Amino acid sequence: MKNIKIELKNHSYDIFIEKGILDKANTYIKKVYNNKNLYIITDDNVSKLYLDKLVEVLSNDFNVKYVVVPHGEESKTIKYYTYVCEELIKMDIRRNELLVALGGGVIGDLTGFVAGTLYRGIPYVGIPTSLLSQMDSSIGGKTGIDFCDRKNILGVFKQPEMVLIDPNTLKTLDNREFNNGMGELIKHGAIGNKDLLLSLVNKPEIDEDIISQSLHVKKRVVELDEFDTGVRMTLNFGHTFGHVIELKYHYKHGEAVAVGMLMALKLGIDLGVTQKECYDVIYNILKAYNLPLDEYDYKEYMLDILGDKKNLAGTINFILLTSLGECTIYKMTEKEIKEKAKCE
Repeated sequence: MKNIKIELKNHSYDIFIEKGILDKANTYIKKVYNNKNLYIITDDNVSKLYLDKLVEVLSNDFNVKYVVVPHGEESKTIKYYTYVCEELIKMDIRRNELLVALGGGVIGDLTGFVAGTLYRGIPYVGIPTSLLSQMDSSIGGKTGIDFCDRKNILGVFKQPEMVLIDPNTLKTLDNREFNNGMGELIKHGAIGNKDLLLSLVNKPEIDEDIISQSLHVKKRVVELDEFDTGVRMTLNFGHTFGHVIELKYHYKHGEAVAVGMLMALKLGIDLGVTQKECYDVIYNILKAYNLPLDEYDYKEYMLDILGDKKNLAGTINFILLTSLGECTIYKMTEKEIKEKAKCE
């Protein structure tokens, strides 16, 4: 079992990583929650695999109710945010009663957003069941939904009370969904752990140790910059272009991050910031996990990123690798981006 303690200024919490932890989730949740009612939010795919088991386990100590939404990105919308809130209110949920996010990244983002806004904030526990959600949304408290064809444009920072990660849930993922999560894991190695990154060439088992190593990269920057105004932006490596690609061509998130990393690497090389070897190393690791290697010319998408939520009053912070395991924040103004977009 691995335990990662997230130490923030106003709120700290534990992430527990252990095979089979789902079977004893009640004993862990009791450590942070002493009221009687709790409410599971999940989707129609995950519910078939884990909902009955989790309800049975949690019913040893709690009165358990649940809301099920359709799987997929469509559930990260105003429509399903409204639906979940309406269902919870119909169940007579009270302030300070607990939500449990059971599922992948969509469920984590949606549940966190509900928890951050219903009654101006109620507690929640994360139980991420996909590799993507274990890598991405288990640390940091970023929540959000898509709106007006923009990814995560509505959201709040809402930290969980606890996160429980069971590597056994990875066994039920199909190859594409597993590799989708590898996009974020590879990103963590690329920006903050060269040894982890290079170890992925041999496709090791993604166990408690690998998950812990990856999450420690995110832990370091989140603790330094909870609200994403400085060093935490480095976690956006691959995302600035990736979000545009994801919505336009309907990739899965980790797949879009993979393509976005390749685009950012080319930009960094052209700017003289990124060592050329970085591209080949990361390309080959992405290839090993069957992640998309589609080559998009970053210049053709420079104007698209001006509408991204990362546009801070006319400045975009690009995350560029300097070398394997090291990165920097490279600022470009809207004027510079428009000029770059005109380059041949």
